[in-house]
Amino acid sequence: MSYLLDFPQFSTIDMNMFQEVTEFCRNLDAGVSEFLFSNIYLDSKKYQYTIARLSDESLILAGVNPTREFEGLDLTGKFFSVLGKAPSIELVEELFSQGYYWKNMTAAIYEELGQQLEQRGYRVLEDRDNFDYLYRRTDLASLQGKAFHKKKNLVNAFTAAYESQIKPLDVYTLPEARLVLESWRKTRPEDDPGDFEQCAWALDNFQKFNFSGVLVFADGIPVGLSVGEFMQQGRMFVVLFEKGINSYKGVYQFVNRSQALNLPVTVELINREQDMGNAGLRQAKMTYRPVDFTKKFLVIPASR
Repeated sequence: MSYLLDFPQFSTIDMNMFQEVTEFCRNLDAGVSEFLFSNIYLDSKKYQYTIARLSDESLILAGVNPTREFEGLDLTGKFFSVLGKAPSIELVEELFSQGYYWKNMTAAIYEELGQQLEQRGYRVLEDRDNFDYLYRRTDLASLQGKAFHKKKNLVNAFTAAYESQIKPLDVYTLPEARLVLESWRKTRPEDDPGDFEQCAWALDNFQKFNFSGVLVFADGIPVGLSVGEFMQQGRMFVVLFEKGINSYKGVYQFVNRSQALNLPVTVELINREQDMGNAGLRQAKMTYRPVDFTKKFLVIPASR
């Protein structure tokens, strides 16, 4: 039984469609982190997501951006994203006529439709703030070479200061992972919990969503965690959450390397998602020397 309606009808996002959408998303080649059902579900309230089936090879996700400015453009309002194969130009123009813009157009669809859309007067723009950062698993696991010297020094500082241990996240270690998250929350400003609620939900639903991750200990105390999910038929691993107790010097670098070390050798790339235009986060992600990006594009009607 399918819980997805055929376009132009849309369904609200709920857990009934978990299996169907998860299987579809994990086999996509685009490597777009937003196209995991877990991320769709987690953001469904923020963006008022609805979803529909365009064909056996594509889904359409519709939402409302509460607020966003990009290169002087006000992108507050309705948008859509296409998961899978490219839609027809006619369908795209129908959506534009209803006040939508296109968010997270994949590189493959850009190659197919980008020039045609530009010829019709639409603006097609690289959305650099939403590029996913891609790293070789082997680079993050080994930290070899001059480029990773500072990272490796911090890992070494952690292992020298504490008796370190790495355990997989599972039914036995999840309670200790929640302790790490609670400790992390206490370091946040009272009015800014960050993504505490989303990470707590991921831990609560860890087994249901078939997430994977690691838990890091220092002198027997749980001090760091990583939670992620496989996509591209297991060739890519998306890091959804990474938390550490900052008072343990080098904990984040140790967690990062530990996650890479504990992934199957079939994983080629680690996707650490986007920087959302945050300058500090962009600098931090660049220090790990990404080998590529999952590029995403915006298509904006000329009238906006």
